Amino acid sequence: MSRPRKPARIVRIPGKENWYVRDGREVYSTATSDEGAAQCFLSEYLAAKNAPKSPTVSALLDLRLDDLKASGKARAPQTPTFHNQLKIHFGPIRPERITPQFVKDYWQKRKSVPAALIEELYELRTTLRMALNCGWIDKAPHIAIPAKRPPRERFLTRDQARALFNAAKPMHLRLYLLIAMTTGARKGAILGLTWGRVDLTHGRLDFTDPDLAITKKRRTVVPVSGDVIAALSVALEYAQTGFVVEYMGKPLTNIRRSFSEAADKAGIPWATPHYLKHSVISWLAEDGYSVDKIADLTATHPNTVRRIYRKFSPDYLEDVAETLGKTLSLANQFAKPAKQAG
Repeated sequence: MSRPRKPARIVRIPGKENWYVRDGREVYSTATSDEGAAQCFLSEYLAAKNAPKSPTVSALLDLRLDDLKASGKARAPQTPTFHNQLKIHFGPIRPERITPQFVKDYWQKRKSVPAALIEELYELRTTLRMALNCGWIDKAPHIAIPAKRPPRERFLTRDQARALFNAAKPMHLRLYLLIAMTTGARKGAILGLTWGRVDLTHGRLDFTDPDLAITKKRRTVVPVSGDVIAALSVALEYAQTGFVVEYMGKPLTNIRRSFSEAADKAGIPWATPHYLKHSVISWLAEDGYSVDKIADLTATHPNTVRRIYRKFSPDYLEDVAETLGKTLSLANQFAKPAKQAG
């Protein structure tokens, strides 16, 4: 039985000052006696050796995904969703064949899902730039990306939220809505919440999952009211898994189906789980809570909170408006002059 081939490595050769790369029977000088520099030479050698020859876009997307997984990036699990559509349109061709018109054709093909289109093209652009930096391609073609649409400003009123909650019959959905409407947490954070991170004694929910990488979508520890804790205490008695929101003895990865059914019954068929977070922010803004407090409670970037705050609670600018209104002494300036008696 033959011995397994050893991987390429740096070695010393008796009587030679420099380090060498040994790859099977082949030996290459690194032209340096410094071990660190020799290791760099080995890395460059392996990168060149393993570089795909005339790679297609599909091959580059696979390499991009491998890199994300190896780096432990949080977006790695969802990236194949973007790649699936890109491979259908761009996959079989080589990067140098991508023309501006070919990209615009993709715009037309995916125009019904504008948000997904933008994410997919960003992923393609990033992949091509990575390929260029790694020396796999000589030039990265320009990938034109449509401008992002203004954020959708649809929110549930408190009455609509109550109607939605009352229409929710499955216990897993009621638990989800209870947490979403009292914390403003994101869908993923709620579905990933475990009982081990629920402090029933002090009334705290810890949405920071230790098994997930830190991303821009912040998570935090939030307080909840006594009523919420009482409801969770009852739910814990019937728990079959370690997850707070569960269905048929299994954790959930999506709540969309039961949510849509309840939304239809409540007369708000347009509502989705996404709207709940911004709805909570709008309620708190209407009640006059500060941007910092709302941002901290809902784990939301202050800029997002300010955008919603300005729409639902412009009262905080009233003193500024009064100051500017006094600048021109406008009182009676636009009154019609009295008619002269004749």
